[in-house]
Amino acid sequence: MYRRVTNFAITCAMLLALGAATAFAATKTTTIRVKGMTCPHCSASVAKALKATAGVESAEVNSEKGEAVITYNDEKVTEAKLREVINGTGFKVAE
Repeated sequence: MYRRVTNFAITCAMLLALGAATAFAATKTTTIRVKGMTCPHCSASVAKALKATAGVESAEVNSEKGEAVITYNDEKVTEAKLREVINGTGFKVAE
């Protein structure tokens, strides 16, 4: 009986710890200025590349404003990686 209670307590503690670790995953939103986009097709190609990146939840890219607004999970992707993805499309992140 004691062994069952101990195993149950350990299992519960592990599940709580796993749930707490997941709860600390932060969703962040960043706005990155992008140079060189001149039309909706430009912004669509940047958005497509960003949305294909693991950890990106949404990406709204506007060629008129020259910016990308990206919502992402910071445990899966960094802002530096997002900048690399944008640069990889042929457009350049404005510093």
